[in-house]
Formats: sequence, structure tokens, C-alpha cells
Amino acid sequence: MNKKLLWWIFGVTKGGVIRAKIVKLLHERPSNANQIARRLKMDYTTIRYHIDVLLKHGIVETSENTYIVMYFLTDNMLQHWDEFLEIYKKITGGEKR
Repeated sequence: MNKKLLWWIFGVTKGGVIRAKIVKLLHERPSNANQIARRLKMDYTTIRYHIDVLLKHGIVETSENTYIVMYFLTDNMLQHWDEFLEIYKKITGGEKR
């Protein structure tokens, strides 16, 4: 993962701000899609779409438990956390969440 990929996923593409907010929430605590949808006050289907994008690019991963799918940030994403925060501040105007 590099800064260009982070900019593409969060700063350039449509829906990047939503994906960035999902990542911020997952940094606070692992969650399932329903929990994320409730916390962001968004539709479950929309959240699932954005989670799939994050999964595809190695930003998030799932738990091994098949009963409830929980999402976590990957170690790779955590290694680039400072770069992500820099992008997050720029795309959200510095908002906390």
C-alpha cells in the first residue's frame, strides 16, 4: 500500500469520504456492517458496498468467525495510519468523525 493508493481510495474517487469514515470507526473498534451503518446513519447496502471496496484493496479484513462478520483494519493499513489521517483531514476539512 502506498500514499497514491490511499489518495485514490479516499481522496479522489466518489465515496472516498464515506470509506474514510468507515476506516476511522474501525480504528476505534472492530464492528460489523450493521453497527457501522447505524453509527454513520447510512443504509446497510451502501456501507456493504464501501466495505467491499476496502476489502478488495487490503484496507480492512474480516474475522474468522462465520456467525457474525466483524471488520478490522489490516496491519498494512495501521502502518500507514499517519498518512491516512493526513488525507482524512484534507477531505473532511478537519472534522473529528
